[in-house]
Amino acid sequence: MDEHELEKLTISRVSHEVSSGAVSPVALTRLVLARIERLNPVLNAYVTVMRDQALAAAERARQEFAAGHRRGPLHGIPVAIKDNIAVKGVPATAGSRTLAEWIPDHDATVVRRLRDAGAVILGKTHMHEWAKSSHTNNVFYGPSRNPWDVTRATGGSSGGSAAAVAASLCLASIGTDSAGSVRNPAALCGIAGLKPTHGRVSLSGGVPGTGPGAINHFGVLAKTVEDSALVLNCIAGADPEDPYSADVAVPDYTRALADGIGGMKVGLVQGYFDALMFDEVRQVFTEAVRFLGSLGIETEEVAVPHMELLPAAQACIARVEDMPDHDRYLRTRPRDYSPGMLRNLIGSLLIPGSAVNAAHRVRRLVYEGFERAFERVQVIVVPTISFPAPAIEDLDRGRTVIDGREVRLSDHRGNLFTLCTIPFNQTGLPALSVCCGFSPSGLPIGMQIVGRPFDEETVLRVGHAYERAAGWYERKPDLRDRTPGVGR
Repeated sequence: MDEHELEKLTISRVSHEVSSGAVSPVALTRLVLARIERLNPVLNAYVTVMRDQALAAAERARQEFAAGHRRGPLHGIPVAIKDNIAVKGVPATAGSRTLAEWIPDHDATVVRRLRDAGAVILGKTHMHEWAKSSHTNNVFYGPSRNPWDVTRATGGSSGGSAAAVAASLCLASIGTDSAGSVRNPAALCGIAGLKPTHGRVSLSGGVPGTGPGAINHFGVLAKTVEDSALVLNCIAGADPEDPYSADVAVPDYTRALADGIGGMKVGLVQGYFDALMFDEVRQVFTEAVRFLGSLGIETEEVAVPHMELLPAAQACIARVEDMPDHDRYLRTRPRDYSPGMLRNLIGSLLIPGSAVNAAHRVRRLVYEGFERAFERVQVIVVPTISFPAPAIEDLDRGRTVIDGREVRLSDHRGNLFTLCTIPFNQTGLPALSVCCGFSPSGLPIGMQIVGRPFDEETVLRVGHAYERAAGWYERKPDLRDRTPGVGR
C-alpha cells in the first residue's frame, strides 16, 4: 500500500482488510504517520503526534488479530482527537497558551470508547483558541490550511480535524461543535461532518471553557457518511459522567444505510437560510436539492418562526455559560489570552442574566417550530455555510471577496461562518454535513441534513444515499507534490 491508495481508503473498506490480515495495522499506521510527517508542516493539522503510542496500539491490534480476536470495525484504524478532548498523558492545549503545559490524567469517555474498540489514536488535532472561533487561524499556533488550497481557511474550530481527514492524515477524527465547529470545517474541506443529537455522545472529558454544555456536542469528521456511522456506533450512548447524556437506546447506525429513500419528504426552510446564501453556494445547493428529487425524495417548504433571533441567543448562551471556567485564568493569567478573545470574555461579564433567560426561551420557541415541521417531513436540508472557504489572509482583516464583491465575515446578523449551523446547536437536533459540489474555483461546498431528535439513523440514511449517488466523496485534493513550504 502507498500514499495514493491511502487517499482512497475509508474505514468501511480497510477494516475488513485489516482484520483479515491482508493489511497490517502496523503498516497502515506507519504509512499514515509518514504522510503526517510530510504534510503536517504544510497543513498544520496536528499539534501533537503520538507516534510511539500509536505504533504500540497498532502492534497490539496486530497481535489480537493474529490470536483471532476482532473488536469491531474500528480495530486497528488510525484516528485523531481534537485538542480540547482529554487523552491521558498527552497535552491538551485547547488551542490556548493558558493550557500549553496541561497534561490530563484521564481519557475522555469518547477516547476510552475508541480505545475499547481497538482504534489507533494518532494524535491531537489543531483548533482555534479555546474553540471560540470558526476558522482555526490560531494566534499562538498558526492557521490550519485547507487541503484543497493551502492559501484557504479550513473552517473551525475543528479545522485541524477536518484538514487531517481530508488529507488522509487519519481516517476519522473526533471534534466538538457548539456553533458549527464540526460541520463548517467538514463542509469547507469536502468531507462528512456529523453533529449528533445533544446528549447522544458524552461530553465528559471535554476541556472546560471550550463550549457550554447546553449547546455543545462531540461529533465525527470522516471521509464518508458510512464511516461516520461506524464511528458513531462506537462512541454513542449514555454516560453517568455527563449530566447532559441521554439514556436513549443506541441502534446500529450502519444497518439501515442501504435502505431506500424513495417517497421520503425533505423540508426546505422558508426565509432564513435562503437569505444567507451567496450565489456560488445557492447554485450548488439548489442543484443538490434537485438531485435529491431524482432519488425519489419529495420536497416541501416548511416555516420555522423566530429563527432570526438565534444568533443573539447563541451569543448570550455561549459567552455567559462558559465564563465560570475562565474566571480563574482571567484573574491570574489574562495576558495568556489573545487580545480579541480577552475583549470578548470581559464583554461577556456585561450580559445580564435576564438576557440569558430570554435566549433559552428563544431556543424553545424555535425548537417547537422544528417539531411542527417534522410532523410533515422526515428530514430538513439546508446549506452548511453560505460561502466557500475564504483566503487565510482575509481572516485577520475580517473581509473577503464573495460573488465578486467584498463582504464582511461578521455583520449585524453575526458570524457568517456559523449562521447556518447554530440553529441545530440551539435546538440540539442531529445534523450531518455532506459535500454537495464545488465552487467554480474548485472549493468544496456542504449541505446539512437535519433530523428529528435521536433519529441519526434517518439522517445518515439520506446522507449516505445522496453521497453515493452524487459521488462527490470520490473527489480528492491533490497533495502529491506538497512538501514543507506553503505556496509551492
